[in-house]
Amino acid sequence: MLAARLAGGLMLVCLFTAAGASAPAIEDNAVLVWNEEALNATRLARNPPPIAAIHLATFHAAVHDAVIGVTRSDRTWLPVPDPAPDTSAEAAAAGAAHLVLRTLWSSWTNPRTFDLALERALERIPDRAARERGLAYGRSVAERTLAARARTGWAEPARGPFASAEPGLWRETPPGFRPAVLPQIATVTPFVLRSPSQFRAPPPPRVDSAEHAAELAEVARVGARDGAERTEDQTLTTPFWSDDLGTATPAGHWNSIAQGLARRRGLPLGATARLFALLNFATADAAIACWDTKYHYRTWRPETAIRELTPAINPHYRGNPDFIPNMVSPAHPDYVSGHSAFSGAASHLLARFFGDDHIAFSTTSDGLPGVVRHFSSLSEACREVGLSRVFGGIHTRSANLAGQEIGRRVADWVFEHALTPSPTTHPSTP
Repeated sequence: MLAARLAGGLMLVCLFTAAGASAPAIEDNAVLVWNEEALNATRLARNPPPIAAIHLATFHAAVHDAVIGVTRSDRTWLPVPDPAPDTSAEAAAAGAAHLVLRTLWSSWTNPRTFDLALERALERIPDRAARERGLAYGRSVAERTLAARARTGWAEPARGPFASAEPGLWRETPPGFRPAVLPQIATVTPFVLRSPSQFRAPPPPRVDSAEHAAELAEVARVGARDGAERTEDQTLTTPFWSDDLGTATPAGHWNSIAQGLARRRGLPLGATARLFALLNFATADAAIACWDTKYHYRTWRPETAIRELTPAINPHYRGNPDFIPNMVSPAHPDYVSGHSAFSGAASHLLARFFGDDHIAFSTTSDGLPGVVRHFSSLSEACREVGLSRVFGGIHTRSANLAGQEIGRRVADWVFEHALTPSPTTHPSTP
């Protein structure tokens, strides 16, 4: 084993069969087992991060309401009927999870995979009658969840145009020159927020401002593909947190982190269901809020600005037409950073749930297999995620910081307004 001290913590190069994913332990409760199935499905589906976040939130909303519908330890997200007496909560979780997986992920994943997972889950429940009642109840709850989210607009194409040749506005970037990705997410009905624009970020720096020039100079200095002023560690943070297509995505990466924390705390079934529902509500609504800001301002990517900005447009900056970023720019506007919004929401929600930001943890990566990074707090990891996008040359610092702020505000709102403990029962908190 080779160990090296890195700025973001200690990186250990080890052997892993699936970086970023941890095989379910024997003692895992039903929520953790099914969360792993959802993360694997996300990897295979290659969904863009906002879609992945929305699907994971739909999944965990159904699982949560199925479990809590039986235990009645918290409020459910949607109104659900009372189950029959002696209904298995574990079977309810299985029924809900299986139906959502089959509905949202079967186009990219062999449905037989989900059927086998269901068979394994039900084998762990010896009471056949309770198992059958739970399975039917979970499916009925999932049908309600899927019906509610089918009307939110996530699959409806938005009308453009979204690209512009005007200085300061977004346009397609090389090498693919792809059209704008998922502009419809900006208008999707959130899970908990009142509207997509509820926490819209303030305007970015003006295209002719000294602040904009200084931010571009920083990206040009530390985010270039070649000859950049960054350390090896800073370079490696970019692929480690890439969380692109074919990975668990940013929301899924934080789900993996939450799995480890839930195991360490030994959370019971109801508390685990609440944790993952809140976490995924926060990341999904952060995606929607982030996309609202992105497509409201439609700011150009740093690589476009660095190449095209002239003293006639901004007297404080002279561009570099040969600039190439350290990673390929995603096909959507710069301001604000999606990764920063996801991580701001997830890290802050976890800190609110556990009552402490200073929780040491380790995490692996789908984008950089074999590497483990260690952090002394949740916010430390969030900061590293945001800076990794600057070191990647695809975001300005203001896009990073504003994205994190959106995420934190979304997390506070979700934690304070969703799934509050029922007044007639004890809360299922840690």
